Amino acid sequence: MAGRGAQVLVILIVTVFFTACAQHRDLVPSTLSDPPPRLFGAFVYRGVWSGMAPVEALERSLDFQLAIVHWFMNWDTAWDERLVALAAQQGRRPLISWEPHRQPVTAIAAGDYDDYLRSWARGAAAYGEVIFLRPFPEMNGDWTPWNGNAPALVAAWQRMVTIFREEGANNVKWVWSPNLTDEPRTPENSLERYYPGEAYVDILALSGYNWGTARPWSHWRSFEEIFAAPLERIAQLGPQPLWITEIASTEQGGDKAAWVREMLASTAFPRLEAIVWFNQDKEQDWRIESSDRSLQTFREALAGNLLMAQR
Repeated sequence: MAGRGAQVLVILIVTVFFTACAQHRDLVPSTLSDPPPRLFGAFVYRGVWSGMAPVEALERSLDFQLAIVHWFMNWDTAWDERLVALAAQQGRRPLISWEPHRQPVTAIAAGDYDDYLRSWARGAAAYGEVIFLRPFPEMNGDWTPWNGNAPALVAAWQRMVTIFREEGANNVKWVWSPNLTDEPRTPENSLERYYPGEAYVDILALSGYNWGTARPWSHWRSFEEIFAAPLERIAQLGPQPLWITEIASTEQGGDKAAWVREMLASTAFPRLEAIVWFNQDKEQDWRIESSDRSLQTFREALAGNLLMAQR
């Protein structure tokens, strides 16, 4: 998301059970009598780093047990098993967005940060449990400092994964997560050019938002209108599961509660295994609790929707 900077954010994902239908390559509407289960995600500001109180507060407001905690770390921070273990309490799984704000991708690709990568890899290997790692998020967006040199980013990604494997950190699952549109929209900046290859990616993911009428260039769009074409696009890159690692809607220009209800009830994308809400009052009030009606819709949908299964 534009302007994120180095500020730590937290995302929570509710773990549910994967089904065989999630392995299907097609994205046509499901004809199954039971819709495919998937993960549900919610962003929570200031979690993990300041303790788990923000996480637990959101869980109480939703009356729903969350299971995966996602937070942002920059490359000036060392591996910290304490944070990972904190996030993993009560069966939650840690998901880390890893952002090199001051480390050029060319230098990473050249090996200048190998020692740093090995320190993280050894820590992750010693931890032993599954960690979802999301490096270079939204790399096709010009608001990120790692944007603009796709060949170098691919080389940096492949070098990173190779180092982790050399150190035995096979418990790390790699989440590749571009923005749903290329910004700028040039051939050189197409998300496909940033793809490091199926052998280096465990999850294909996207970030995307419903800006409603909050910007001169935006208008109200449904969940399926926003994500159908981009999900189809990344699905062509490989057979991996699909996630939406950042998603939210404004209240401006439409009915947010109805938008949320559609998002949680949609069966249009059988291969989609996770939806991760971005829960912060930032450029817009993206939060689940931006209104009483929005919060109540989340509570009701998570309690009764066949797509979501509380662990």
